[in-house]
Amino acid sequence: MLDPSSTQHFDDFSQPVLVVEYTHKSLNHKLVYQNKSFIKAIGWTLDEIPDKEHWWQKAYPDPQYQKVVENLWEIEMESIDLNADEFVVITVNIMTKHNKMKRFEVRTELKSSVTEGYYAVIFDEVNTA
Repeated sequence: MLDPSSTQHFDDFSQPVLVVEYTHKSLNHKLVYQNKSFIKAIGWTLDEIPDKEHWWQKAYPDPQYQKVVENLWEIEMESIDLNADEFVVITVNIMTKHNKMKRFEVRTELKSSVTEGYYAVIFDEVNTA
């Protein structure tokens, strides 16, 4: 169980943050925390996105675009240096709860800043104007 004190530092982040529970048993990791900035910018609640599978359906509703994101992720994972890199970074379009598409640079931790067994995903909105 995630200790709430381990996520407190994310409450003040201006960027949206999700904390994910890592398990070796499944690729469908459980989403266990979101900061206020996530609710404000993206809108989905943990009830609506309890795990990675639900997140992918909400954030990337087009199955073809899901494949694009999956391929981007795989390419980035193949090119990282596990000894030097702290994040996997991809830039993607995310569908918000309010049916508005927003572009984000998504940084997924490789080494937890939260606590063992959990990792953070940080979303930096990319202004395309």
